[in-house]
Amino acid sequence: MNEANELRNYLYDLQGYIVVEDVLSAEQVAALNALLDEHLPPIPDDWRERHGPRGPYDTYRFGVAGGSYESSPGFLAWGQPFVDLMDHPLSMEVMRSQLGDCFRLDRIFGMRMREGMPSGRLHADYGASEPFTRAEQGKFYPQPAFQALHGFGVAAFNLADSGPDTGGLCCIPGSHNSHFKLPRSIRDGEFQDVVIVPEAPAGSVTFFSEATTHGTLTWTAKHERRSLLYKYCASQLSWSRTRVTAPPHAELTERQQMLLAEPAGAHWFFPSLFDKTA
Repeated sequence: MNEANELRNYLYDLQGYIVVEDVLSAEQVAALNALLDEHLPPIPDDWRERHGPRGPYDTYRFGVAGGSYESSPGFLAWGQPFVDLMDHPLSMEVMRSQLGDCFRLDRIFGMRMREGMPSGRLHADYGASEPFTRAEQGKFYPQPAFQALHGFGVAAFNLADSGPDTGGLCCIPGSHNSHFKLPRSIRDGEFQDVVIVPEAPAGSVTFFSEATTHGTLTWTAKHERRSLLYKYCASQLSWSRTRVTAPPHAELTERQQMLLAEPAGAHWFFPSLFDKTA
């Protein structure tokens, strides 16, 4: 392992997130944004009145598939460039360091925001702060063996500049390893100094563990926020009963087909994504 990869893996494990810049070229970013322009209507001026049952996330999200939404190809159906990102070499390396040799693409969605769109609440899908944990406020919580902790990871491809001056994706570094439930005071925004917005220019990828406490801060930039989120999990896990499905007529490599496979035990029924045949 070279020194750059060693440092990346260390910081990702330490912080629960990491931003890698210049993963996509300016030409790739422009091409992906052009495809999104073909499929996404402008965000309406009355977006505040258009929230669905999930609140602002119904306005923010696009091209969803799997998870809390129906089984479908989601934004993968909008062009081969979206398909090709699902097994981007860097994503595969980083997810391998977190999830091992056997993992799946569990769900996807895009995020977009226009100026003034408000914050979403901080949350974590695993660990002491996940919604259905039995952790009590202020008490040490040893993670039970039957609960997933680091089995889900996210690769968020950033198609527009974002950072502390714009808002957007935020997180609490190191929170993926916390044995204490997120205090209500931080969740309610009283201690914003522990919440950071990573500097993530267009073309970068933000990787984070689903156990890392994360959310969205009010978008203040004049330009539109755009990110593509690919959410992976260990092969034996699944967020819900719905799936990301193969888009019709897409050209899928063997590894891409494996990423869309049903959950199954690692190595027993789900082979390594890194075998030479893949």
